Amino acid sequence: MKPNQPKIPGRLTPVQLQDLLHEEDPFLQNASIIDSRIDGQTIERAQLTSMLIKNSSFQGAILPDLFATDIQFENCDFSNADLTGISIHRVSFHNCKMLGVNFTNARFTDVLFEECICNLSAYVHTRWERVRFDNCQVKDADFFDCKLKNTYFMKCNLDSASFDETPLKGVEIKTSKFESMTVSMKDLDGCVVSSLQAIQFAAMLGLDIQDE
Repeated sequence: MKPNQPKIPGRLTPVQLQDLLHEEDPFLQNASIIDSRIDGQTIERAQLTSMLIKNSSFQGAILPDLFATDIQFENCDFSNADLTGISIHRVSFHNCKMLGVNFTNARFTDVLFEECICNLSAYVHTRWERVRFDNCQVKDADFFDCKLKNTYFMKCNLDSASFDETPLKGVEIKTSKFESMTVSMKDLDGCVVSSLQAIQFAAMLGLDIQDE
């Protein structure tokens, strides 16, 4: 199942990310942003609605409590951005670099990550529903104390990801790969895995697996 796609109108007004810096209540709607940068900038409680954002950079930006609805991000760089407390709905990220992003206390509904680099990102205390990662690098990511509903990791690299205190019931990882992962036996209950992954988890949990 794929998340509901962003609803973006056919006609968009070209703007720049820097336009948000000059607003007391930063708000953009029905707009396209291409080749723009706000690296290292701080913008609090920005609202973005019905937009296409391409080839743009948010490296090291601090965007607490961002609210985004019906946004398509393409080829954007969010490396080391602080997105604490964001709320995003019907948002897709295509070929985006999200290395080391802080998503603590975020809320996601109908969100797609496709061919993104999400290594070392922190999803601590996040709450989400209908979220899908397709062909993403999610190595060393931290999913501590999350509520994940209708979540799919499809053909992802989850090596050394941590799901401490995060129940994985109904979460599908069967097409993804990993060598190690931090997760408890109780939180694995109901997780959708492949037969090979089941053997991996059994070995990680200390079982002595022997074939005659």
